[in-house]
Amino acid sequence: MKFYYALKKESIALLRNRSALLALFIMPMIFILILSLALKDVYKEYSDASLSYLIVNLDHGKKSQKFIDELKNYKNLKFEVKKDLEKAKKLTKDESYKFTLVINKDFSKELYKIEAKNLVEIYTSATTKPHRKLFFEAKVLEKIMQLKIKRMVDSLTMYNDKVKPSSAKDLLHSHFLYTDKNRHQTPTSTQQNVPAWIVFAMFFVTIPIATLFISERDYGTFARLKAMNSSKLILFSSKIIPFMIINQLQLILMILVGVFLVPLLGGDALQININFLALFIISLSISFGAIGFALFLASIMKTIEQASTIGALSAVIMGAVGGIMVPKLVMPPLMQTMTMLSPMSWGLEGMLDIFVRKLGVEAVFFESFVLIVFGIISLSLASLFYERRQ
Repeated sequence: MKFYYALKKESIALLRNRSALLALFIMPMIFILILSLALKDVYKEYSDASLSYLIVNLDHGKKSQKFIDELKNYKNLKFEVKKDLEKAKKLTKDESYKFTLVINKDFSKELYKIEAKNLVEIYTSATTKPHRKLFFEAKVLEKIMQLKIKRMVDSLTMYNDKVKPSSAKDLLHSHFLYTDKNRHQTPTSTQQNVPAWIVFAMFFVTIPIATLFISERDYGTFARLKAMNSSKLILFSSKIIPFMIINQLQLILMILVGVFLVPLLGGDALQININFLALFIISLSISFGAIGFALFLASIMKTIEQASTIGALSAVIMGAVGGIMVPKLVMPPLMQTMTMLSPMSWGLEGMLDIFVRKLGVEAVFFESFVLIVFGIISLSLASLFYERRQ
């Protein structure tokens, strides 16, 4: 019964603190919307190498048509053929397309000459980044050189049917090297920001927990509970359970924002073909670690103002170091290593395992273990300082 009344008291106090509840739900939702839309194109630089462009063929010969057919083999380079060069250049200038590739009128005539010149021209939109321009130019030149080399090989082997020239796939094999083969997928803006701000929101409970904790201590509530022989276990449990429920409601709301609201505003929708048991495990672990840390801070702070300031500051620092505000994938190697110092980083990695890498329960066990240990250590310290202040 003591636990029931302690839990009821805590729930009533929490529900009365409407401004804190609004901050816990509205703040991360706003961050998700703003950052998912603002950083949409930035994440595409890491996850998507697709380009759209126009082709204007001024040659109309068989060789230029063969060249166009070869360009179709690039699945990530999509093009449309236009007849009007000026219209194509205008569409590129207006940023509707990244490039206009012009096949000059003497393409078929010049292609197989040793000193071939002016086969194609490329018009690039003003905002296209240099590395994408180089990528596109290299792909166009690759197809031109393939046609020229194939003609040379054919002429050398025309009298010997047994000779079979090597293909490009035979000559070169390309590989990526990853520390963990299951963890190389690059998230979209929404896949990064929804999990990131869920984790941040869960840790932001520091402020309302500290406010309630210090208020109760100052008003003598703890002294009365102690006089009623209420244990520290009942006291801490009555605070952990309501806020764990709040954290799970935050999780559900933020996922709904990513699934439904972000795409309505033009962003990428969050895909939820995920392992929900794994999500449940990591979300409870994040919540436990966050609430434990909040109770630790609350137990060592003397005033509500101190708790609010230090709580907000610690959340921001952990978020900055942990890859919440600045994604880990754009950090230099040293900073990527330093993210492990932030408990938010472990929570975010667990979330990315689920939403981006589509992994299951076994993938989040280690992150969950780290967060639970962090929570236990925090609660132990909170208990120690609570005793000293009584």
